[in-house]
Amino acid sequence: MDRLIAPRTVTQTVSVHAPRASSVQLCSPAAQVELAAVEGRWRGSIEIPRGGTYWLTVDGGEPLVDPDCERMTWQGGRPRCVAGDPWPVGSRLAVQPTDPVIYELHVKGFGGSFRGVAERLDYLAELGVDVIELMPVTPFDTSNNYWGYMPVVWGAVHEPYAGGGDPAGELADLIAAAHEHGIAVWLDVVFNHTGEGSSDKPTWSLRGLDDAGAYLWDGQRYNDDTGCGNTINPANAEVRRLVFSALDRFARLGVDGFRFDLASILARDGGELVGEIARWARQVGVAIVAEAWDMGRYLVGDPVWVAPWRQWNDRYRDDVRSLLRGEHGQAAFVASRISGSVDLFGHRGPDASVNFITAHDGLTMHDLTTVDHDGYNAWNAPAQLRPQLMKNYFTVLLLSRGPALFVMGDEFARTQHGHPNPYDIDGPLSWVDWARLDEWRELHDYVAALLRLRHDHPVTTVRLYGVNEHPDLAWHSQSLAWSTGDLYVMLNAWTQPLEFGLFEPGQWELAMSSVPMTGATVPARSSAVWTRVAG
Repeated sequence: MDRLIAPRTVTQTVSVHAPRASSVQLCSPAAQVELAAVEGRWRGSIEIPRGGTYWLTVDGGEPLVDPDCERMTWQGGRPRCVAGDPWPVGSRLAVQPTDPVIYELHVKGFGGSFRGVAERLDYLAELGVDVIELMPVTPFDTSNNYWGYMPVVWGAVHEPYAGGGDPAGELADLIAAAHEHGIAVWLDVVFNHTGEGSSDKPTWSLRGLDDAGAYLWDGQRYNDDTGCGNTINPANAEVRRLVFSALDRFARLGVDGFRFDLASILARDGGELVGEIARWARQVGVAIVAEAWDMGRYLVGDPVWVAPWRQWNDRYRDDVRSLLRGEHGQAAFVASRISGSVDLFGHRGPDASVNFITAHDGLTMHDLTTVDHDGYNAWNAPAQLRPQLMKNYFTVLLLSRGPALFVMGDEFARTQHGHPNPYDIDGPLSWVDWARLDEWRELHDYVAALLRLRHDHPVTTVRLYGVNEHPDLAWHSQSLAWSTGDLYVMLNAWTQPLEFGLFEPGQWELAMSSVPMTGATVPARSSAVWTRVAG
């Protein structure tokens, strides 16, 4: 990564869109400059000591941050722009994963800081994941938020995640270190709303610059299909400029991909913006993933998501959870999910899906086995069954066709004690308890072995079977088997043992099972994986 030597004093130049303003001021603790209206924008410069703060005012009003600033801090409970170091320039991973296993993590919850995450890269490489997906790393108000899905600006880096005075530089260092371990880095980005929230909350940036144009309105109120108080207007030219400014900035840092929170909001303009993002991603060479729903629309499988867009597959999550907790009527759905969800993604194929059972939002994999909750398809199972149930989840997830994602610590049974939504809890409940790694070492080793199997035997064409040669997809069925290449998977979600046939040619040996087994009799609520013997 290239670093430039920064001068002691910075000439800070701004160019902002404030179409209804009569005047715009660029301010620092020592000076104030009137910006000039040039070609529809307010432009000007000010001299600031490196590391000093600056802000804007519109018509002499309250201080605002430049929505396109590269660094931001907090002073007296309000955001301020910072005249910082030159933005670092990095490079992407030389060989990008084509069928990745993605490990979603929260920087503070996983490692405390960017440097703390970097110190855990050996662990992640040994585990065998291909991508780390960082939950939002842009600036947010920590007084009422922990996850980070309330961004103040879109193109800066959250200062508390950095131990020193260069947040973007420390993120770049993490990315470079991940690449040295062969791991790609994706960022979870939030362009669907801003942390200004509802109209009764403080005005920090866009609301003070172009409230009417930057946000969507339902009459006299903000549209709130995000559930976060406001919804961005994807048809607005300045909003689009800010989106691509942030994406370009992080791509220059070396980021390999982006997951777009509530991305269906960005399609509110008829799909123009998401189409532009797709073209940009192809040109730059980064991965893009949509969370294709919000409180007003559900667009999973919609043709608006052209390549290279992938989509979080919530149908996969719900169907697999339902079958594995013993529900009837799920076998046919799960057969489709493990085969790549062609019913959802059609000609795009399984690469359009990101399969997952758990993510930051909802119960951890451990807690799916300790809570009775129909909304989360969770089951408070007997304690002795919980380890094998978690192994079953991982077996299905990692040996299905298509990219797979799981959340930090699931591989050693991280628990939030049944809490499904600790977005505002910055404490042990939300942090990874690394002591559980030793307590749940067997589960961790099982997951690592599955990851090795997946990498050694890529999941390609899936052929479906059952206890017998043909899969039983009837309403009562709670079993399924499938083969892909030199792997054969048997899944028994029923309450009794089932003897499976093995209907692929060649000699096969048992590679792993969620509980000990003899022959091809799969115990109740368990799974088994076989490998074809060479020769």
